[in-house]
Amino acid sequence: MDEKQLLVEKYGLKHENGAWYSQKENSHKHLIFKDSFFDRTDLIGLLFRINKLCMAKVKYFRINIGKYEPLKYDYKKGFVVVPLWDADFLRHRSSGLILDFRYLQTITVYDNFVALCKELEAFEEDNAII
Repeated sequence: MDEKQLLVEKYGLKHENGAWYSQKENSHKHLIFKDSFFDRTDLIGLLFRINKLCMAKVKYFRINIGKYEPLKYDYKKGFVVVPLWDADFLRHRSSGLILDFRYLQTITVYDNFVALCKELEAFEEDNAII
């Protein structure tokens, strides 16, 4: 099974009439993406759409995903490394800082996201000097 399909299963998305929907208990069904988007985008595009992250974040992480390690949290083991499709967090390798997708949702001002990226990139520059 490919990673896109594993992602769809993880989030319990339902396929109906050429589109993928989320329907949680006691809530209304809502559209996540259409088949055309599913077919033409990559795993990061799908993951970030499901997590309601903007295109600036998609673009940044597409370019820089190698600088991050995908994680999820296990209550017994703590943070564990997982494949990207199963991630709920991204650990910046140079700084060790962990970004939660929910935290990234709260950054709604572009300049604030740029500031975060610059802060993280400063760790990369510091490590390159060593």
